[in-house]
Amino acid sequence: MPEDMEHKKMIQLINHLPEVTDLRSKEEIYRKVKKNMDEKPKRKKRYLVIPALSSIAAILIFLLVSPILFQQQSYKESSVADRHGIVTEGNENKAMELNDNSSTMQAQEESGQTSQLRTALYKEDVENQQVFTYASLTNDGGLVPVSVSILVPKEEGLEWFEQYKKEATIIQKKAPDLMNIEPILNSIVIENPTTARVRIDDEFRENFSYQNGLNDFIQNTFQYTDIQAVQFTDQAGNPVEFGNNGIVQDQEIEKQPHRAQYLYELDSGEVYIVSASRSTEDNFSATLHDMKDRPNDFLQTIIPKDIHFDVVKEKDREVTILFHSSLDLSKGDQQEHMWMIEGILLAAKEYGFQSVQFEGIEPQHWEGFDFEQPVEVPIAPNVLK
Repeated sequence: MPEDMEHKKMIQLINHLPEVTDLRSKEEIYRKVKKNMDEKPKRKKRYLVIPALSSIAAILIFLLVSPILFQQQSYKESSVADRHGIVTEGNENKAMELNDNSSTMQAQEESGQTSQLRTALYKEDVENQQVFTYASLTNDGGLVPVSVSILVPKEEGLEWFEQYKKEATIIQKKAPDLMNIEPILNSIVIENPTTARVRIDDEFRENFSYQNGLNDFIQNTFQYTDIQAVQFTDQAGNPVEFGNNGIVQDQEIEKQPHRAQYLYELDSGEVYIVSASRSTEDNFSATLHDMKDRPNDFLQTIIPKDIHFDVVKEKDREVTILFHSSLDLSKGDQQEHMWMIEGILLAAKEYGFQSVQFEGIEPQHWEGFDFEQPVEVPIAPNVLK
């Protein structure tokens, strides 16, 4: 039998012994026993002394030993309980710590993984690779303009637009819920480093029937490129009509279109951060507050109504946003928090800001963001991973 089981068995047996009540002290008992041992009992009472002496000795041994046994058992049970408490408390603390810090930069550095919640593309993601941002439309009833980005190795000796068209096949593989734009890209010609031309021919009309989305599509296609103006012609280079809008006018590409950012969820459950179709405000603070209200039935807000903040400083290429009450990003839906932060950053990018200083946010390090320092705006939205 294992030692622990023997001890438990001994304790159980001791616990079932009748209770012994003796008001005498151990010293008194000892003196009495010693006196009885020193004295020579009379022969006629000897048979009485021996049993009495044995009983007293047994009681004495029990009194001397039982405190030790109970002390050992108490210590043992206390130790087990303490160890159990330490382990339980340690596990609870560890779980709380993981829950609170799983989204911090420190945890990411220890795991060697970047945040899986991010949807945009950042400077640290690029290294020596090429960033391409494409415009598309959703395939569902919303026909919502969406910009998506990819990261690919640079190909030497290939013009950027040729590689741009070549890499567009990735979109259909990674985002099949978006419109296939490959045929449309074949209708675009780069005239010079700052000008492009769109041939609205039969192939273009067949593949792009949503005339009201043309301007959004062209704006999103060239916003992050050097193209500044786009012309629309027929195959012979003449002015061309498209839909009911008459002759399509040349379009200037806005590099800072001042658009609010929203969320759009496809039927498949895929969610994208999308820009409003038009500039909403000339004031950055007003644009951010517009992002708390739905502009139509298709788009969803990216900043909750109960989040209150002020734009307290705009200096050079940096803007400072102060949240009224401390915003704890470790609580609640982490992905929704990420959409909100990235929506704010992308809106700041549309105003030409290069970084945003967030005040009143905790934890200071969250999902790769260091809120103690100004956070750089993304290079492009909705990276396809």
